[in-house]
Amino acid sequence: MTETVLISVRLPGPIAEAANAAAVSRNISRSKLLRIAIERFIDDISGSSEQDRRRQFSSEYTFLALDLIVQREYPEVHTELLTEAERRMEAFHGGA
Repeated sequence: MTETVLISVRLPGPIAEAANAAAVSRNISRSKLLRIAIERFIDDISGSSEQDRRRQFSSEYTFLALDLIVQREYPEVHTELLTEAERRMEAFHGGA
């Protein structure tokens, strides 16, 4: 079994109450709820959560599929669309 370490944490009353309610509603201990929350937070800040990976994959797939459709069905506007996308990236995001 994995070694566990006791960590004491002070929480504002409303957050502690919400954590208690969430643990009760899911029929898990408060410790387990907080472990899950911390694990998800660590995944989120590292950019490697399962949800982030699914979102990134879905986004890339959608862009690739649309690009392929445009290349095949509308080749005359493909380069123009890429040029406009590049221009907008520069204008709205400071670079491509």
